[in-house]
Amino acid sequence: MKHLKNHTDEALVVLLNKDDQKAFLEIYDRYKNELATHLVRLLRSYELAEEVLQDVFMMLWEKRHDMDASKSVPAYLYRSAVNKAKNVFRKIANDNRLREEFLLHFTASGKNAVEEWIENKEVEQALHSLLDRLPPQQKKVYVLCKLDGLSYKEVSDKLKISVATVNSHIRNANLFLKSELKNQSELSSFLYIAFILLLF
Repeated sequence: MKHLKNHTDEALVVLLNKDDQKAFLEIYDRYKNELATHLVRLLRSYELAEEVLQDVFMMLWEKRHDMDASKSVPAYLYRSAVNKAKNVFRKIANDNRLREEFLLHFTASGKNAVEEWIENKEVEQALHSLLDRLPPQQKKVYVLCKLDGLSYKEVSDKLKISVATVNSHIRNANLFLKSELKNQSELSSFLYIAFILLLF
C-alpha cells in the first residue's frame, strides 16, 4: 500500500468510488488518529470514541460510491463524527443507565472538565439564547441555582421568595429544557452535554 501514501485525498476518493479497499485503508490510516483524538475530547470516553470511530469509517465504506472527490475528506469525516456523537448524546439524554455511565466518565475528569463545557463559547451563547425563552423570574432563578451555584435557600433569601417557589421555577425550567433536548434541529452536540450536566 506504500504507493498510495503519496496519493492526494482526491485521488484516493476516485479509487474508493471504484471499491478499492487499499484506498479506504489509506484514508483510515491518514485520519483515524486525528479523528479519535477529537472524539475522545468530545465524548470523554475511549470506549464511546472507538465505537463512533468505527461507525464513521463503516459509513464511509458503505457510501463510497456517493463520495465526491472534489470535497474535503477530513471535513466529511469530522461532520460524520459530530453527527454520530449527537446520536450518542440523544441516547444518553433519554436513558438513565447510559446517562449515569456518561456522567461518571465525564466527572472523573474533575470539576474543571464540567466547567470547560459550560464555559465553552458555543455552549454559553446557545444556552443563554435558550434561557431567554424562559419567563424572566424563572430564568433568574435558574441562572442563580444552576449556573452561579447558589442553594435554593440562598436564592430564596436573595430574591425574597419562598424555597418552594424556587423549586417550582427550577422544575418548570427543567421541563422546558428537557423538552428541547428532543429538538434535534436546534441543539448542537455541545449543548446536549451541557444540558445533561445541568439538568440531571
